Amino acid sequence: MRNKILTLCIGLATALGMQAQEYTTYLFAYFSGNWPDGEQVRYALSDDGYNYRALNYGRPVVASDTIALKKSVRDPHILRAEDGKTFYMVLTDMRSDMGWQSNDGLILMKSTDLLHWQHTAIHFPTRFPDLEGFDEKNLHAVWAPQTIWDPEEGKYMIYYSIGRHDWEYPTDDPRFNQPYFRIYYSYANEDFTDITEPQLLFDFGTAAIDGDIVYDTKNKEYVLFFKDEGRSVMNPKGNFRTRQGVMRATSKTITGPYNVEYRHLQKPGQYPTEGSSVFPLIGSNEYVLMYDCYANGHYQFCKSSDLKHFTYIQDTPTRGTFTPRHGSVIHITDAERQCLEAWSSLGESVQDMQAIAVPCYTLDELTQRKKLEAYATKVMATKNTDKAFKKAERKIRKFILKIKD
Repeated sequence: MRNKILTLCIGLATALGMQAQEYTTYLFAYFSGNWPDGEQVRYALSDDGYNYRALNYGRPVVASDTIALKKSVRDPHILRAEDGKTFYMVLTDMRSDMGWQSNDGLILMKSTDLLHWQHTAIHFPTRFPDLEGFDEKNLHAVWAPQTIWDPEEGKYMIYYSIGRHDWEYPTDDPRFNQPYFRIYYSYANEDFTDITEPQLLFDFGTAAIDGDIVYDTKNKEYVLFFKDEGRSVMNPKGNFRTRQGVMRATSKTITGPYNVEYRHLQKPGQYPTEGSSVFPLIGSNEYVLMYDCYANGHYQFCKSSDLKHFTYIQDTPTRGTFTPRHGSVIHITDAERQCLEAWSSLGESVQDMQAIAVPCYTLDELTQRKKLEAYATKVMATKNTDKAFKKAERKIRKFILKIKD
């Protein structure tokens, strides 16, 4: 009887915990363009998974120059940990105005509030000096890392695309060679501050980047979504012409081998695309496939109930404060949303205060503004609740009204 009661209590506690973690909102983490200010992490929220509103007037959440060796970041992938309360983010450590072959590593980040992150930059030539071909001269790039929980290993697996100069292959145009990107994986340590030596995960036969792995619970298999990268060539493994589209491969084990389906998944005729990301719809058995149609100025969203066949839903224009490039989406709770929105409103109030021209202030008011800016900076830099953010915002809004009156 005691064991039955204990089992019942554990079951009830689990159910209550699941209820407490009821998700209501989609959080989109992304970067916004090929320049230093654009190559920073930004957030947007959505109620339906398709239409998003940028937080903090589209300004960064984390300053790239504080976390990256290259002082810029791209391709943020965000994941809620198995414990339900920790978050991991991995990013490409790259600055595009230094060249597309200037990237030799990635960044690991960890947080418990989505706003304040511990960070570690992994420079592959330094971290793995004994790996042949991974020196700075030969390593072309380390792109678009992502994280997934490996239940067999009991560890977080990080996978990413690697290109090397000694892997380049000819294209239809004899003037150009194509960098040969393969997808590799490592395991993160317990603190999420280091990774193991890279191991080959997927070789498409030609360049493949932007891997995104999702576990298909119905078919009990892992689905790898990826982009066939680069100039159009005939893929030797599948007798298939690449066109920079989204493709699919499956495996019964997380580390492969993966069997490729030689077809594109995006809306027919939509090329090129990159940065595909798949996530489940809240309260549904359906999934969203989104990808960056970077040549056409919009994100595109498709929907599927089987992770295999996708129906086009809509294009979401990238304009104003919402200009996403390659990013990822997770579900968050209402409490997490409220905290992010309060943080965002505080940041926006500071920007509104700073937008008021200096001649509008008296000398005393300028001194007061400086104190309010310092106060807001301290509140935003500290792990806080939505109440603390709202309190600081109210003070600044009250001050703004006084100046405008």
